[in-house]
Amino acid sequence: MLKKYQPGRTDLLINTSWGIPHDGLTKEDAQIKDMLLFHDRWVTKEEKKQLSEEHSTYQSILIIGYLLICITLYVIINIGNIFQSGIVSASIAVVYGIAVLVAGIGLIKFRRFARNIAVLVFVSFLVLPFMPLLENEKGAPLLILLGLSGLYYLQRKTARKIFSPFSKTSVDDTKTKSSLVRKGIYLVIFCVVLFAGYFAYDMSQAKRITADACLRATLGMSLEDYLSNFSENDYKIIRRTEYIMIMPKIGMGRNYCTVFHDGQRITGSKVGFND
Repeated sequence: MLKKYQPGRTDLLINTSWGIPHDGLTKEDAQIKDMLLFHDRWVTKEEKKQLSEEHSTYQSILIIGYLLICITLYVIINIGNIFQSGIVSASIAVVYGIAVLVAGIGLIKFRRFARNIAVLVFVSFLVLPFMPLLENEKGAPLLILLGLSGLYYLQRKTARKIFSPFSKTSVDDTKTKSSLVRKGIYLVIFCVVLFAGYFAYDMSQAKRITADACLRATLGMSLEDYLSNFSENDYKIIRRTEYIMIMPKIGMGRNYCTVFHDGQRITGSKVGFND
């Protein structure tokens, strides 16, 4: 017989004394009633499907919970390197790690608050790869995949039922409330993904424009001729004694091209990025 994950939640079939014991029904009688043998108990096809769905959902939630705990352990192991990046970054990483740990432990215990935190964590997985700190990390695609997978499993109908309170509220009222909450969550996720997509496009455009600005800076080229290619409406130009910084106004002003000169002619150039 399958494990009862939440014995008090009898609204889920897996947490009840489901089916008929193997020796409580003959094979001939089971065939007449169109029943199947499932984990040494006789059940209908509908019950088998429901039990399989509930069992796989519980297992998925546990896996997600342990995965989040492992992510926290990774943060703890690398805490030394994190603190080297600055106290602000380290503080944010510690708070984020604590939130992930709380979500992981809560999911293992099937706590509703943990699901809400976990949803926010997985939404952040979709955004973090587009932030300056992680945009060049090779693990960014994996982070996005984890974010999408986590949201998928936590938003499934059975998962929502597992985390919803076991109340005597009418089914219609419960469905209406959960539907509104679900639509709200989907709206937030859509807005976050839309923002992340726009941010990624904006940053990629800034990178391309900055690289193009550096390519135009050929050795020996007149400095004034070079600067005539850039409008102050689209670029921020910072002049220094030995170099000039060409900074596109898109991309949050983080990308720039440093052009070195001797006062009249270009002597070199390189692309840069502000964290």
